[in-house]
Amino acid sequence: MYQKTTLLTEAKKTAKLLIVTLSMMIIVLLGAFFMVTNDSAQKGYALEQEKLKNEILKTENSGLNSKITDSSAFTKITEEEKTKEMQSPENKQYITKKDNEVK
Repeated sequence: MYQKTTLLTEAKKTAKLLIVTLSMMIIVLLGAFFMVTNDSAQKGYALEQEKLKNEILKTENSGLNSKITDSSAFTKITEEEKTKEMQSPENKQYITKKDNEVK
């Protein structure tokens, strides 16, 4: 059989169910918010770590470039043993005074 309830009892039940539903929604939304915020923080931290690695690699690259430049400098090349052993170039004149004279 159907039992009659008063309007006050129905209103109290509805209010309790509404409070429980809203509380559950707030908890779920807070959990989702914290997960998204935590994920963003982790990505930001990883990005900063990669920026630091990039700066270290740039520093190493500039050091290596300066070593390459120093080792291939002209003064360094002229001091090497192989360049000292080379023959000096001949001083040839392909155009003489006679070739430049007007006839």
